[in-house]
Amino acid sequence: MLHDRGNKKWSAMMLSEHVEMLRDLEKEEVQPITRAEWELEDLQQIVHYALHTKAIIRLILWEENEIVGVIISYNQVKCELLMATATTTKRVAISSISTVQLMEEYHDSL
Repeated sequence: MLHDRGNKKWSAMMLSEHVEMLRDLEKEEVQPITRAEWELEDLQQIVHYALHTKAIIRLILWEENEIVGVIISYNQVKCELLMATATTTKRVAISSISTVQLMEEYHDSL
């Protein structure tokens, strides 16, 4: 059986500058995304409305993911939402939310 050395076998083909750049990239920390105060207020108002009216919302996350569902609860200590989607229940960190949209046309579906 062959024993594969993984990335080690390719490192000899790379220049030392490239290896250093790859190591630096791995060490870089992701900068937190800062928002304007009005953006946070807008996000808070929509989430608050959706929580109390059980409106269906669409969350677009920074990781390019999308969640459509109803907010069940908000955990203020952990800063996360508990959302019920069509198939599961998910926890969503407030810091991971990029955009919140009310889904007015889907109110009759649930």
